[in-house]
Amino acid sequence: MENATLNPQRSTLILGTRGSKLALTQSEMMAAALRAANPGLAVELKIISTKGDRILDVALSAVGDKGLFVKELEQALLDREVDLCVHSCKDLPSVVPDGLTLAAFPQRADPRDTLVMPAVNKAGEAADVAHCSLLTLPMGAIVGTSSLRRASQIRAVRPDLQLRDVRGNVDTRLRKLAEGQYDAIILASAGLDRLGFTDATLDGPRPIDAVDSRFISLPIATEQMLPAVAQGILAIECRADDDQTIGALAALDHATSRAAALAERAFLGRLEGGCQVPIASYATLEGNTLRLSGLVSSLDGTIMITGELVGDLADPAAIGTALAQDLLDRGAAEVLADIAVQAGK
Repeated sequence: MENATLNPQRSTLILGTRGSKLALTQSEMMAAALRAANPGLAVELKIISTKGDRILDVALSAVGDKGLFVKELEQALLDREVDLCVHSCKDLPSVVPDGLTLAAFPQRADPRDTLVMPAVNKAGEAADVAHCSLLTLPMGAIVGTSSLRRASQIRAVRPDLQLRDVRGNVDTRLRKLAEGQYDAIILASAGLDRLGFTDATLDGPRPIDAVDSRFISLPIATEQMLPAVAQGILAIECRADDDQTIGALAALDHATSRAAALAERAFLGRLEGGCQVPIASYATLEGNTLRLSGLVSSLDGTIMITGELVGDLADPAAIGTALAQDLLDRGAAEVLADIAVQAGK
């Protein structure tokens, strides 16, 4: 891409980022890509603390709704303290604040959740990797997850498992697993891959060496556990009137990932969901059509409204909205209303 879109008097862009290892890794990846696409452009990172980073001893669903990891970053954009921010798209609310825009969706990484277990169990036996899965965990095993979406889908197939919250960065969660606080934990495959803990080219079990311990990461098929909305996709946000930054980011936008993100986010938006509601959605592209799967579940996993819709790739948001409406008409509205009552809304 030509650098003519950049103002010569503004050759440095400030990228706002959270301070976690994963956020910094993702932000530096995008900063490097931005520099490569725009020779002569400097990109500097500025760390901004968010509410989600500061509150680590409470489950996400109890702290608040979506936006816990982005509000301070978006305010820094609006205050012109930074020029762009890199988000894990699954952390974003479905509505972008006035004055801001999602200018680029780079190519999606592995969208799947993954089951992470010690390579050697508490009895000192090597894990039987060939037969390990959610379905084969021992009766009553302790599984760590702070996601209501993951928890509800686990409860639907394994109501005997003990689900406990687990917060903190990846190292912290792996350390808790190594200490025996859990028999397994659920993480996002994309985060482990981007941090270099796992090899994204491996289709099966992925070994992890970290925190002086060895683990096995077992990606869970999307058919068994539907991912969070836009899981594995990064979203780069900037001011809507900043044509220079928008132009510089154009080279990083991936059309397929953008279509998937727009469909899944429209699904979430129509349901008005957040981290306090078990909602999942996953889009795949087949030629000029987009196939979208969606789910709304009760907290205990006993009620699960699912659906699928195929539509024209030209309007991915319309597909997401239509699928959400279909689920609402088939019982999701009642499920969401019941969850709201339980949450005291």
